[in-house]
Amino acid sequence: MGWYNGWSPEQRIATLQIQRDAIRTGAIPRPATCLICRCTPAPGSENPVWLHDEDYSQPLLAYHVCRSCHRLLHERFERPEPWRALVHAHGTGDLWFEYLTMDPAAQWRPFGETYPDGLPRGGSDNS
Repeated sequence: MGWYNGWSPEQRIATLQIQRDAIRTGAIPRPATCLICRCTPAPGSENPVWLHDEDYSQPLLAYHVCRSCHRLLHERFERPEPWRALVHAHGTGDLWFEYLTMDPAAQWRPFGETYPDGLPRGGSDNS
């Protein structure tokens, strides 16, 4: 796990524990439906839905994203075309994932510098 939106690997790992605890206690729902492709994999699927963070300062507001979409989301800096195709196939013009930067430098830049107005929350299963 590397840097992402200005958050170090250690900070990102700490966020994962906060999220696991929140799911275990029922503070947030277990992710079930991908907010990008809208799939709802069966339990035990090889393409589970999990939590994806853009702003690690708000770990309980993570987006629900399936493994396949999550992989393309993080690979968008090195392999932009598969990500663009996914966005084209599932975007509506105003969804959070359509606003994600393609600038690789954003991985080290603080979230608030890249997204001064944040990202849209609409369409989130946890908004």
